[in-house]
Amino acid sequence: KSLRLPPSVFSTRHTCPLDWPKTKAELRMRATASIALLLANSASAFNVQGFFGKTVQPRAATQAASAKWSPRVASDPLKMSLATPASPTTSAGSTDALEEYVQKHGGNRPIRKVLIANNGMAATKSILSMRKWAYFELGDENAVQFVAMATPEDLKANAEFIKLADAYVEVPAGKNSNNYANVDIIVDVAKEYNVDAVWPGWGHASENPKLPTALTELGIKFIGPTAPVMSVLGDKIAANILAQTANVPSIPWSGSWGNEGDDGPLQANLQEDGTIPLDIFNKAMVTNVEEAVDAAKRIGFPVMLKASEGGGGKGIRMNDNEEELRANFPQVEAEVPG
Repeated sequence: KSLRLPPSVFSTRHTCPLDWPKTKAELRMRATASIALLLANSASAFNVQGFFGKTVQPRAATQAASAKWSPRVASDPLKMSLATPASPTTSAGSTDALEEYVQKHGGNRPIRKVLIANNGMAATKSILSMRKWAYFELGDENAVQFVAMATPEDLKANAEFIKLADAYVEVPAGKNSNNYANVDIIVDVAKEYNVDAVWPGWGHASENPKLPTALTELGIKFIGPTAPVMSVLGDKIAANILAQTANVPSIPWSGSWGNEGDDGPLQANLQEDGTIPLDIFNKAMVTNVEEAVDAAKRIGFPVMLKASEGGGGKGIRMNDNEEELRANFPQVEAEVPG
């Protein structure tokens, strides 16, 4: 917030050999000029031949030079449709480098095309990170191609991730259940555009086990946990049962009793596919107001009412007494259906 200079700077302002700034205004002016010069030098460094072994340019310049992308204007025909699948090209050299990398690390299937089933910062950072990896590991930032999903709102905002992708598919507008959280739409796009993998990011459909299940059936890789792991850890009820099975200290809740034989905390007893049996899951769940009241009385007020599949602060209510619990239960049901 402040910069303290030696007293001698101002007492010898006419003779100081270092030419210190005479006033605060001059100090601010010099600082601004220095920052501008630093940025200019930093920007020019990325166009110097030999930097990291080759000329590095911003992706916009690289794509513009290869006629693969140009800055968007209102008349740009950027819209893609499911009837016209994207077919980004990959050079033979980069394909060979990718295949060699996969074989070297014990893999058997190169991932050359990825669907980004997310938007905003998640989509932007994922594309930038994977392109950076491809550049340093394979010597070609375009070794992996990206197909993005974009809503009309994203297009209107000229979202950065759309420009970073090699192609995009316009998906329905509105709430995320119409687009980024819609498993059917994601699977249809992945299948139609013949992608090798889907990156879901965070939020939206990233915690829905139906997505990896559907993609696995089509032979498409899901970049994330398997469906059984997601089912156990993505659901609040299942996660709590698993935690207390592993002897992780847990606060009293509706699954703190009912275990067969000792009426103690419910145990997971995982099935072969890694999921918790439905009968154990149901014992921990309250499905109506009366069950919630009975569980709350056994736990003791105040209690927190949570929807098992809620997220982002939705489906959560604090209840200090039975009256509040009875009033809040239908609100939670309406907020997080299912």
